[in-house]
Amino acid sequence: MRSVAVTNAKGGVGKSTTAINLAAALVELDRRVLLIDADPSGNAALGFFPRGSPAVGLADALLDNLRLEEVAVATASPGLDLVPPGDRLSLCSEQMGSAQGLGQGREFRIRRLLKGLSGYDLVVVDTSPVLTPLNVAILYAVAEILIPIDPCVAALAGVRALEDLVRTVSEFRLEFTDAGPLTIAGVLITRADRTLVSKQIESEVRAYFGPLVYDRVIPASVKFREAYARGTPLIDYDRFGAGAEGYRAAARAYLHGHREPLVAAPPADEGPPDEPPADDPAAVENQPFLKAS
Repeated sequence: MRSVAVTNAKGGVGKSTTAINLAAALVELDRRVLLIDADPSGNAALGFFPRGSPAVGLADALLDNLRLEEVAVATASPGLDLVPPGDRLSLCSEQMGSAQGLGQGREFRIRRLLKGLSGYDLVVVDTSPVLTPLNVAILYAVAEILIPIDPCVAALAGVRALEDLVRTVSEFRLEFTDAGPLTIAGVLITRADRTLVSKQIESEVRAYFGPLVYDRVIPASVKFREAYARGTPLIDYDRFGAGAEGYRAAARAYLHGHREPLVAAPPADEGPPDEPPADDPAAVENQPFLKAS
């Protein structure tokens, strides 16, 4: 089972829209997909339930030791299930540890939830734009990240901040788990238009990331807002529009495209010792998650 976090340190780049429509496009390609909304704002969940996201979700799996299957809900798209954030998700982040200090194994809780998951071909995780400990825990859990970039002046600054975090987490993953380094599965240019600034930033992004950038961009369109307000992925709302076709192309590129780890794995003969250190967080990965007071 593949797992990918749709993430960027900058907000307003179409991250939740990308998570929703990438998941829907993957379902069209005969994959069974679980979409996890790990942003307390619940934007991805509201894209399916515009009148209000379900109260139970990821927070309950973390705080009450529930399985993801127990908090997942079916969407109107057959083959696509959703784990909403839940009303208490904002309480979880401060308990998850951080990139610089390991928090008694709590940052491995989401990884453990994903390892126990079955019945899906792919897991897509929508993250918040804030680099919280909860986002760090997600980066410990997934195998890949997909970076949506809005072609604006601040685009690359947010990506560089994300890259620094990913490198740090990758080093910890190599040291404390068998997960290997994080891999960039792709970079998707979103909300593109015909302005000169948009074309210049797109050119810079392609020069910076090379073959990791998907060929087809996602154009800016009012159709995205219309689809979101109706609780329907654009893939279904405007099936033959340029945006829908762009996300279908992104789904195909994700499944078959180039991937690149940010931190190289060590040689086989330099792996971790047979006996982990006594304070190794992986040794306490199965500890109960601290409940919020």
